[in-house]
Amino acid sequence: MALYSKWPPRVVVACLVACGVAGCAESPTPTPAATFAAIPVDQFVGRWGLASYHNDADRVRTEKEARAQCNKPYVIAKGPRGGLMMNLADQAQVDELAIKTGDGGRTFIGPAGEPAGGPNDREVISPSQNSFTTTWVDADNASRYGTMVYVRCGTKT
Repeated sequence: MALYSKWPPRVVVACLVACGVAGCAESPTPTPAATFAAIPVDQFVGRWGLASYHNDADRVRTEKEARAQCNKPYVIAKGPRGGLMMNLADQAQVDELAIKTGDGGRTFIGPAGEPAGGPNDREVISPSQNSFTTTWVDADNASRYGTMVYVRCGTKT
C-alpha cells in the first residue's frame, strides 16, 4: 500500500500540485544552440583590395579594379572579442562586427547584438580564400554602396 494512501485526499492533491508547480519552476530553460559561423573569422583577416559595382555585368571588371586597390588596401583585423574590425555603412571608424549564420546557412557580417540579416548587416556571397563579395541587407545602403568585392592582396590569379 502506498504511503500517501493514509493521507487525506486534499493533502495528496495539494502535494501533487505543489510538486508539479515546483518541477516546472525548477526545470532548466533550454538554451538555444550556439550558431557557429560557416566561415571562420581568420578567413576575413588581412589586406584587401576593395571595389564595388551595381550591375552584375560589371563584376569581372570590378574584381580587376579591386586587385588594383591593393596599393591602398582595406585592412580587416581580428577584434578583441574575436570578431572583425570593419566599417559599418556611413561610419568612418571601424567597429567590431560578428560573423553570423542566418536562415538557410546564409552568412552575414554585422553588429553582434543584432540578429543575422538585420538592417546593419551585409551578406557574404561567394567567399573563397582569396576573395569574397558582400551586399548590404538594407536597401538604401545596397543602392549607395552596391555589391562590394574584396580581393586578397599579395595573391596571384
